[in-house]
This record gives sequence, C-alpha cells and structure tokens, in this order.
Amino acid sequence: MLIAPSVLVSIVLWAAFVACIDSPPAEGTRTARIVARWDPLACGTPHRVAIELADEEGSPISSSAPCTAGGLELEAPHHGVYQGRVYAWTAGQPIRSIMPARLVVDEAVVRWVVATPE
Repeated sequence: MLIAPSVLVSIVLWAAFVACIDSPPAEGTRTARIVARWDPLACGTPHRVAIELADEEGSPISSSAPCTAGGLELEAPHHGVYQGRVYAWTAGQPIRSIMPARLVVDEAVVRWVVATPE
C-alpha cells in the first residue's frame, strides 16, 4: 500500500535530477578541459612539469604535475587562443627546458601532446 507513493516520489526525484544534469550550459560559458600528455619514460631526474597559459585578455591558467605522471589537466574558462610556456622545475632550483606554447581551444576537450621537458 505504501509502495505506490514511494515509487512516485522516486520517479519525481530522478526526473528532477536528470533535468539538472542534462540542461545545456548557459550561453557564453563554453568551458573546456585541456588534457596535456608527455612521455613519462623520457623524464630523467625527478622533476615537475609546469604549464602556464593565458588567454588573449591575459587571464592565466596553470598547473603542474610530477614528470613521471605523464600528463595533467587544465580547465580553460572559455574557448579561444591560449599562449604561454611549458617547462621543467624542481623546488629550490631555476626552471629549465622552457618551451613556448600556443594552443587553440575550440572543443570541450582538447588533447595536447607536449615534448617532455627534461
């Protein structure tokens, strides 16, 4: 006898949940995920790989990961052209293997293969 009301409540809750996660993003908020990868076998001595990018307005995004991880992810606030650098660094030492970077972000997920900074 109590099965019908609980099933009805369950259906309503699931419908509301699906409506929330299935709605398209608001106009103008096209964020993107940048998935950067490199060869972890070419890392040499232990260090981190850092990626620093900025959009055309100068808004920065950056992240770093151990070289042996083989990659990292960045959240771009919008689509567009990002410029910056990829480099290797170890705490207490100057950065090295600096490589300029230019990346066009025009999809929800951008896969980017970078040379392994040593």
